Amino acid sequence: MKVTEAETPEGRLVKRSNFREYAISGREFKYRAPPCEIITFEHAMAVSGSWEHGLAGIIKNGKFYHQRFTKDAQNFRTKSPFWSNATGTFEFDVECCEFKQASECFTWFNIGLYWHWFLEDLPLIEAFRTIPDIPIYTNHLTNFQLQSLSFFPDIEERVVQVDTPVILNCPKVHVVTYPAISYRGKVAEWAVEFLRDNLKGSPVEEGPKRIYISRNDAVARNVDNDSEVIDLLVNEYNFFPMNTHKDNSMSGMSLQQKLDMYATADVVISPTGAGLTHTHAMKPESTVIDFNHPFEVTEECGWNNIAIPCNLNWHTFEAITTSMSDRPKLKNSHMRVDIDKLRKTLDNALSKTS
Repeated sequence: MKVTEAETPEGRLVKRSNFREYAISGREFKYRAPPCEIITFEHAMAVSGSWEHGLAGIIKNGKFYHQRFTKDAQNFRTKSPFWSNATGTFEFDVECCEFKQASECFTWFNIGLYWHWFLEDLPLIEAFRTIPDIPIYTNHLTNFQLQSLSFFPDIEERVVQVDTPVILNCPKVHVVTYPAISYRGKVAEWAVEFLRDNLKGSPVEEGPKRIYISRNDAVARNVDNDSEVIDLLVNEYNFFPMNTHKDNSMSGMSLQQKLDMYATADVVISPTGAGLTHTHAMKPESTVIDFNHPFEVTEECGWNNIAIPCNLNWHTFEAITTSMSDRPKLKNSHMRVDIDKLRKTLDNALSKTS
């Protein structure tokens, strides 16, 4: 079957487009986050996309729709069970996978990455709730995704996890557009508010008030002089380091434990990354310092936009870009932190919140 990529039509509005304008660390950010819409296709096939579930979409009358409600990347176009090197008009293989039937449904195929799930996928629950009772089809979910759904039992009971690749034949299938421009992490304010209001932590009486989240257990954006950073923060400022060994690894924590940790903390420091996703659970007026590359700080980078809706004191620290990581994008390079500069930044940040 030959199919041609087509522009996704407009749908029923759930959340309006949101213009965001704010300043952090002396830098101003202005952009328009996209609206959230429900788009309904009748008598169509929903496909689960690539092996990583990117470029999931809808096929109807020889047209392939995916814009605004699915992830697109070169990797998704070249590594797919449905096609090879998809671009423009291409051959679609309908014999490659299992078919399933549904009378009416939402699709929620997702790439399962931490930030994308919490800031782009999970807020779509707002749209799912406008059409109750019908099933929501998704690929198999990870442990952290399943834990997040436990906060939404009405949605949890509607989710149908299916083996992929899969094609859904459906008289009426609904898709929901993303509330973010994900290549930069620019997200609508309502999506942050959704997390703030629904995924809450409880302060732990004996929990650490100052936390440093290392990324040296990750493959990207490691701090080359992490030990120096930890020495400074622990010995001079009474920070508690996370992810430095198995006994304090966040990977072993439940979602609720993570939320409780952030709700307890007054100050969190971390290289830019997934460790900042749940800063939405911090108390208003808490402080966050993120390390980032000099070429990244003039753009919003997916986490600092949490600050304004949650009333956080956010400081972006320019680190020194060093070597490339195993993830071959410049933004994923490792970095080095100037210790004296960090001390001054921290003193300044703490003086404003003390």
